[in-house]
Amino acid sequence: MTNEDLEKYLNKSKDEYIYQDNLIENSHGFMSWTVKDNRLVLLNVYGDGKYWDEFSIELAKKLNLKKILIATWRSPRAYKKKYGYEVTGFIMEKEV
Repeated sequence: MTNEDLEKYLNKSKDEYIYQDNLIENSHGFMSWTVKDNRLVLLNVYGDGKYWDEFSIELAKKLNLKKILIATWRSPRAYKKKYGYEVTGFIMEKEV
């Protein structure tokens, strides 16, 4: 992962850091993940979306998991159309 890739990802995603849990880096970018409540949770993903989508599906199958969970600041429409994700809830925030 180059500093340029890291900076571009952090600016675009609004994340403050990259999770080191199960961090995978290759020529397609990077992805970190964990398992929570019997779901594969993608923590940070950057690079070739098609590659990482296929990779995460195969990883979930290998781990015998039936669901993949992601979160995004961006509109979920692209994820629904391109990768087949469904909106299953909302993350809400309130400043105090």
